[in-house]
Amino acid sequence: MGKIYKDGYDFFFWNYEGQTKMKHEVLEEYVDKWVKIVGCYHKLNYFDCFGGCGAYIENDNIYYGSPIRVAEAVQKNQENLNRKVNIVIIEKEEENIENLKKVFEHNKIAIKPYFIQGDFDEKINKILDSTNGNLAPTFFFIDPFGFKINYETLKRIMFVPKSEIFLNFMFTRINEFLSAEKIEKTLDKLFGCSDWRVFKEQSNSREQDIVTLYRRQLKKFSKFVYYYRMSFPNRDRTYYYLFHLTNHYKGCAIMKAAFAKFNYGKVEYMGPKHGQMSLFEQQNIKYYEIKQYLLGKYHNTSIRFCDIIEENIDEVPYLESDIRNALKELREESNIEVKPISSKTRKGIQDKDLIIFS
Repeated sequence: MGKIYKDGYDFFFWNYEGQTKMKHEVLEEYVDKWVKIVGCYHKLNYFDCFGGCGAYIENDNIYYGSPIRVAEAVQKNQENLNRKVNIVIIEKEEENIENLKKVFEHNKIAIKPYFIQGDFDEKINKILDSTNGNLAPTFFFIDPFGFKINYETLKRIMFVPKSEIFLNFMFTRINEFLSAEKIEKTLDKLFGCSDWRVFKEQSNSREQDIVTLYRRQLKKFSKFVYYYRMSFPNRDRTYYYLFHLTNHYKGCAIMKAAFAKFNYGKVEYMGPKHGQMSLFEQQNIKYYEIKQYLLGKYHNTSIRFCDIIEENIDEVPYLESDIRNALKELREESNIEVKPISSKTRKGIQDKDLIIFS
């Protein structure tokens, strides 16, 4: 990636693209909440596994990368809520590490991260070997330029209790090289199987089949797996997918809400030109779809609200708040009854409230 220099700064920048900005905004929002919630009970680790150079520029405006944005969020939580978080940055290029150190110093960040130079896969496995997997709950942000990601390493990471992964699945590059024989073993390691080979000669539905296979593989060791499509900012074509792996449904729900916050209420990035439909129109369409879905799935059933969320949160493109609001409409329409258990008022719908579908 080309280096950009700017007067008055002793470090270099990379060009900032729309989808990268979105990714960083979502990451910062989520990690802030992760630290607040999980950090109540545990000391935490944050691993930025492809640290990059730490600084970006767009139209002469300066932005900072994931290590800096997360460190600032962590620092606020340490100051205000006494949360304890170790930040570890892995980066292969020594030049980028030196640049990152300058960016941290420039931003006057008190937190001192641990810098590890080298290959992500090698370094992570050494850490897991030396600790026997006995790490504090850890959030792993894995954002490579390519696709040399080892499925078995992801599996090892997810065996660390209460840990999560936010992973860039570089679909464009994978799709481009799918038929190249020289990288078959690399793709076998990525998918953790050789089933992807059937897609070599496939054109119809190939993209969906590839991400479906990858999600199915990840679901073997992560209870909740949801993927977010990231388009090129100037055309409706997939650039890559971001996969979020967690073993708690609340994590999945909060990540989806973070995406929606920065992207017109949607859980995919389609570029700046795709926010034309009003949120009110989107909500009306969404709530109708959700109501039909719930009525069909839970006909003549009684189920707690939290169980509805747990069963569906990584299967449907709806937020927890969308499902709650759709249920409120169904109650107003007399299609369901709600027995409040967690809610303090009859207007709310909370975790253990019993939903009775007539």
